[in-house]
Amino acid sequence: MMEILKDALLETAFTAPFLFVIYVVLEFLEARWQQRIVMAVARTGKAGPALAALGGSIPQCGFSVMASALYTQRLISAGTIVAVYLSTSDEALPVILAEPGRAHLVLPLIGTKILLAAAGGYLVDLVMRRQNRRRLEQCQDRQDAERRAEQVGELHCSCNETKESCEHEHGQPVTWRGVLRAAVRHTLQVVLYLFVVSVLLGFAIQRVGQDNLSSVLLGNTMFQPVITAFFGLIPNCAASVAITELYLAGGLSFGSTVAGLGAAGGLGLLVLFKENHDHADTARIVAWVLAISIAAGMILQLVFP
Repeated sequence: MMEILKDALLETAFTAPFLFVIYVVLEFLEARWQQRIVMAVARTGKAGPALAALGGSIPQCGFSVMASALYTQRLISAGTIVAVYLSTSDEALPVILAEPGRAHLVLPLIGTKILLAAAGGYLVDLVMRRQNRRRLEQCQDRQDAERRAEQVGELHCSCNETKESCEHEHGQPVTWRGVLRAAVRHTLQVVLYLFVVSVLLGFAIQRVGQDNLSSVLLGNTMFQPVITAFFGLIPNCAASVAITELYLAGGLSFGSTVAGLGAAGGLGLLVLFKENHDHADTARIVAWVLAISIAAGMILQLVFP
């Protein structure tokens, strides 16, 4: 057991500096550009799912949170929010990039998820076009009300109605102190997740053996993408860390990894459950994300066993 703890500690200590550098860059990009990207998605109309798939691939929870807020305000379509959730990978990209020898895995994984998200988003909009039309009418009424509010000097918040989001929207400057503080906090959080997952994986491998790990996790079967997708629905960044680590350890197939990370909408799902008062609509969105992720995982499982 001590050997497992030692190996896990060394592994996470080695990846921590890489993670910190990655998060400094990501936190700066998020603070500087994320809200502009989200609002651009809200204005694109039919191009929404494609741009949402690209924007959602940014490895931060914030994009899915802001997009969820826009969806609950009837500003983006059902297909657009589904595309955001499908392309969101939370911590998968930083975890892979923290191991330089695995960087070649990033492009196939993220590229597949972006294509899946765009295709899935357009499919949802095609099937739900009547509901989207009704939401668009509600959006127009809301925009008219907002214009009237702005004329009388009321503060408009486009994200989650908090003081922070209002200040950010109105041009609050990005400070390096804030970026570094957020990067340190995020790095420590993910390092903790990595350490826990590494210990659990090390213990599992010691008990069942590396060669048997895939069979224990139902590898190369149709059941693994299903189970992984349901696990990915857990609205916490720790789920994407665990899925990525299992993939890097050889315990998950490529198809199962895509299914799990595709269903990993992260904290955005929490916002959807909390703010969307149409619970049937929330259930439909989650069902679409889950169904598309599982279907894609099964197809990839057949193509890349």
